[in-house]
Amino acid sequence: MRTRRTGRIFITLLVGLFFGAILGHILKDVLPILDEGLKVGLKPLSLNLYLFDMSLSLYFRITLAAIIGMLIAFLVVDLTRRY
Repeated sequence: MRTRRTGRIFITLLVGLFFGAILGHILKDVLPILDEGLKVGLKPLSLNLYLFDMSLSLYFRITLAAIIGMLIAFLVVDLTRRY
């Protein structure tokens, strides 16, 4: 039961962040503050083997719109669970 709840919270978090970030990117010409954010992640890691060269980098861009989207997603899930 607890893992289902944790999974639902995680999926809600991801969906809210995703749609909030997309909406912020679309509305950046109207409200530029929505697309401003913080870039958090790892520096590129490079692996050069004689036959191939591989690099890996991972970062997240946390914006105001993404945080607002996440909060709205949690509110929607909470309201639908109550009724």
